[in-house]
Amino acid sequence: MRRYPARAMYNQLGDTLRSITMQLRSAIEADAHVDGAGSALQRESGWARQLSAELASVLLGTLGLPATIEWHLRQFQTCTGIPCDLTLNNAAGFELPEDYAETIFDIYNEALSNVARHAKASRAAIALAIAPREVVLVVADNGVGLGRMVPASGASGLAAIRARAQTYQGSCEITGAPNSGTILTVSLPIV
Repeated sequence: MRRYPARAMYNQLGDTLRSITMQLRSAIEADAHVDGAGSALQRESGWARQLSAELASVLLGTLGLPATIEWHLRQFQTCTGIPCDLTLNNAAGFELPEDYAETIFDIYNEALSNVARHAKASRAAIALAIAPREVVLVVADNGVGLGRMVPASGASGLAAIRARAQTYQGSCEITGAPNSGTILTVSLPIV
């Protein structure tokens, strides 16, 4: 433990976060048994998302975006059973400005939420590339795809992702075909 203090701290943090995640899951399940699944999901949208956002904010500030995504993805796989591949490319350890890291994490989180709720996917792949002038996030799944029409606006998660990307003069491309999965690619220029 003395030779690798950062690894020991990371493992301890991981254990603590697993404990919080299990407590959160237990609370959600208890609510579902008491009040029915519909209201539990409504509550999860509120306080569970808020807790998740606060936890992610702490992790982003402490560990950085790549490590936060790596941790979150392990939790996602455990909760959903959907295996995921992760590719991280951080050019020379470049640190993203805090607002960019938070935005990319929010986009990543919304994209994975869509995979879990709508895609009926058996597999997903996430790629994050951070360079001094650009950050690119790709989330792909092998699910049901989008069909002919990709939602352009409205209250959908995809519209929210587009809006976040546009805030930074970024691009958001969504491709998919019926029964061929969906690929979301978001690119933000760093100015």
